[in-house]
Amino acid sequence: MQSRPTKAGLLSTRLESSQRIAAIGDWESDPRHVYQRGSAEVYDILGVAPEPSVSLAATFAARIHPDDSETVHQSRQSLSPASRRIVFEHRIVRPDGNIRYVQQRAELIMDDKGQPRHVIGTIQDITELKATEVLLRGSQERFKLVAKTIGDVIWDWNLRSDTIWRSDGFENTFGLAASEEDELQTVWEVLIHPEDRDRVAESLKLVIAGPNPTWSEEYRVLRRDGSYAVVEDRAQIVRDAEGKAVRMVGGIRDLTERKNFEARLLRSQRMESIGVLAGGIAHDLNNILAPILMSIDILKQDSRGKEHAHRMLEIVRASAQRGADLVRQVLTFSRGADGEYIAVSFRHLFGELEAIVKETFPSNIEISFGSSSNLWPVLGDASQFHQVLLNLAVNARDAMPQGGKLRFVASNKSIDSEFIGADPGTPEGSYVELMVTDTGTGMTPEVRERIFEAFFTTKGEGKGTGLGLASVHAIVKKYRGFVMVASEPGVGTTFKVYFPVDPSLRSDSRPPMQIDNQRGLGETVLLIDDERSIRDIARQMLEGFGYHVLVAGDGIEGIALYVRNAKTIGVVITDMMMPNCDGISTIRALLGINPEVRIIAASGLEIDREAIKGVNDFMAKPYSAETMLKLIREVLDRP
Repeated sequence: MQSRPTKAGLLSTRLESSQRIAAIGDWESDPRHVYQRGSAEVYDILGVAPEPSVSLAATFAARIHPDDSETVHQSRQSLSPASRRIVFEHRIVRPDGNIRYVQQRAELIMDDKGQPRHVIGTIQDITELKATEVLLRGSQERFKLVAKTIGDVIWDWNLRSDTIWRSDGFENTFGLAASEEDELQTVWEVLIHPEDRDRVAESLKLVIAGPNPTWSEEYRVLRRDGSYAVVEDRAQIVRDAEGKAVRMVGGIRDLTERKNFEARLLRSQRMESIGVLAGGIAHDLNNILAPILMSIDILKQDSRGKEHAHRMLEIVRASAQRGADLVRQVLTFSRGADGEYIAVSFRHLFGELEAIVKETFPSNIEISFGSSSNLWPVLGDASQFHQVLLNLAVNARDAMPQGGKLRFVASNKSIDSEFIGADPGTPEGSYVELMVTDTGTGMTPEVRERIFEAFFTTKGEGKGTGLGLASVHAIVKKYRGFVMVASEPGVGTTFKVYFPVDPSLRSDSRPPMQIDNQRGLGETVLLIDDERSIRDIARQMLEGFGYHVLVAGDGIEGIALYVRNAKTIGVVITDMMMPNCDGISTIRALLGINPEVRIIAASGLEIDREAIKGVNDFMAKPYSAETMLKLIREVLDRP
């Protein structure tokens, strides 16, 4: 008859099974940490079988990894009446060479007199746990690397404890360091722009209380530097079995640069639209100004001896010409077109600019101009040089909202390799220096570094496009010049612009042409233009100067007139923008009829000269009688 197992036996069996399943063994040592007894699982963990002739202490000593022996020794020594429990980890080396990680826990047991009696402890194989920790640590490192790479802010909000974990992206996006996490949790709502705060708070409240699994909002957040970042905040809501929100995990993306780019793109599109609009307006204005300028030249001939009438006509002519110049400047700015390259004296440009700024700038800005009497001329487009001066003037004006002094000075400079401030590779030689100085608010070094960037502006919304100084820089670079800037906050700013010159050039101050010397010899001129006023004035003027004139209102009529009078027509003047048959089509038809036909193309807009090869003479609208007579004479007298 088999005996029934005792209660103690059952407990021992259960304990052994539990230790085997959990990979935990128990052991006992004396107060000097000499192992005396160990359970079967201890030997299984060490990878050895119990041997009566070999003590457990010797077995342990043989299996501890050599590199961890000192760690184990120090851990054991730390066990004392003052510190009766310890936990330490180390490696063991099994007889087959397999290295395992183990964790030991030990407790010092005291006798009735308070003296150390013995030590009991456990040993557990944690190799798999260590491997999991390594994988988890690697996963965390990869997560941190990805979060840092994508530049987004990752956050995890425990709704039960109301605590937030966030990635390091907060420091890059908002200037809040990792040490300020507590501050972030308490003031985050305050950092949201006041106009967005209630909307975001209400949105969060609704999504937490509702059933939706996702949340998304776009709002503005205050950075440490005082600026606002535009962000997109998205999150997933984690709910318990009852549907209650317990956690939100999300990401914040900084949209500031994208929003700024979109704004710049819209401004660029507006500028493009303005350019198209300016082209249409310029065409109409040029057609209006052209007969005025031609009529003035004719009337001036009739007013000889009448000083008052002659002077009044000269004022009208100057005003009309200034209007034509302004139209040309608008086209140059909006389309980047080049005008006529001539030798320009900045002394003359100063005179034009002075009339503008003194009439339009606030009276609390004191403006002065100065230039060398022998100032060298610069070869280029006068309207672009005028644009440089005007943009620098407006920039200075905006820097002096409370008034101040604005000074323009032009002088000759010889630049050599010792000249400080020139860009590397700047050619040595002669330059004209334009110095524009204001006593305004000045600029910080950070702002000064970016002033020539397109669309960069420190002015408020709607008060600046960021194109003024960018245009200055582009024009100066085009002429192989360079710009130097000196500025100090609260003191003012000085721009020095350098244009290379040829001192041998004569300036653009030309003596008035004698219109009487430009008379015709009975030649026939065919004038094609859709503006009747231009046709009428030009016909009257040309006939008065000895030409026979045929006029046509569009290209089709002009071609028909040329076919009937090809043998007698000496030169054809055609407008480029006409209904029914434009200038390009008309020119191609005329050249097809007679490849030797002499043609002058006239337009108030930029002419695509590649599209009308075979034409070498061009006349910009609005043109004066003087300009028209001179060019016709040159074309007819040409061999």
